[in-house]
Amino acid sequence: MKRVLVTGGGGFIGRHVVRELAGAGWAVRVMLAPGEPEHLLDGLDVAETVVGDVRDLPSLDAAVDGCTAVVHMAAIYALWMADYRPLYDVNVQGTVNVMEACRRAGVERIVYTSSIAALGVLPGEAAADAMTPFNQRGRCPHYITSKAEAEVRVRALQDDGLPVVIVYPGMPYGPGDHRPTPTGLTVLRVLGGAYFLAGPGGINAVDVRDVATGHLLALERGEQGGRYLLSGHNISMDGMFTLIKQVGGVERAHRAAPPWALWLLGAIGDLVGRVTEPLVDSRTVRYTSQFLYYDCSHTERALGWTRRPLDETLADAVAWFREHGYPEPGMGLTALGARRQLRLASSKERNG
Repeated sequence: MKRVLVTGGGGFIGRHVVRELAGAGWAVRVMLAPGEPEHLLDGLDVAETVVGDVRDLPSLDAAVDGCTAVVHMAAIYALWMADYRPLYDVNVQGTVNVMEACRRAGVERIVYTSSIAALGVLPGEAAADAMTPFNQRGRCPHYITSKAEAEVRVRALQDDGLPVVIVYPGMPYGPGDHRPTPTGLTVLRVLGGAYFLAGPGGINAVDVRDVATGHLLALERGEQGGRYLLSGHNISMDGMFTLIKQVGGVERAHRAAPPWALWLLGAIGDLVGRVTEPLVDSRTVRYTSQFLYYDCSHTERALGWTRRPLDETLADAVAWFREHGYPEPGMGLTALGARRQLRLASSKERNG
């Protein structure tokens, strides 16, 4: 049985990828970060776990040893941090370190989890693809910049002959978002009313389970040096807010955000961000005010990849959050309590 190492296997996407790989007959070794609880892998058919840090090459050498393939997903996915340096240490240099460990071990196939955020955005509502060059520097959150910088380095290694296949997930939604990620927070905040203004742009939303299937297909069917979009459904921000509330049984109205309101919210968020995490900031506002639309038709043709309906994805996400006690924050004073409840629910899921 071939052995595959999965970095970041305890994360939102990672756990779904581990399930797909194990179900397809791979012996899965999961690399957990120091202090990351093993119980996150409960219920998954994991052959073994190792502890490693993408910033520490010796631990990566040990983790990769004996593996035919590596799926590298370990990354920090955060739109706000008090100190952004770890984003670049983990997402950029950590990725380079993983690639170097794979090269030294002679790994036969590497699947690198990039992001649509590492690609460019086309004017208007035109859909970009895996060859669209990044053009968002200076107008996007640091997370996106870090993924774009990592992408440059991985593509160079790919062009130099390292057996890397790159996949580009859209914004993932679905069950099992225990942290929750920024996409999961969007669902909760729309349901609770904290997000009551819909911006003028649009996003690409994809089911996390479809993303996991895409990783398996890229590993087993992807061409050497291939680049595959795992983007889902292009939908306007207004349409996304409407659909979240529809599947969640919420009738509260939202409004289209005028430009001045978005600018004001972003500026306020920048001030709040000096102390704690804001709902939005100016970089996030600028980035998400565009139509972040992507075309995955090449992946569908090349890998036989399919996508489930977005309403099904969001219904499953809402049901999972409610089943596990996640609050839906509003804009009132009680939102302070809801934020504490959110942390408690996340801690319960992470720590058992």
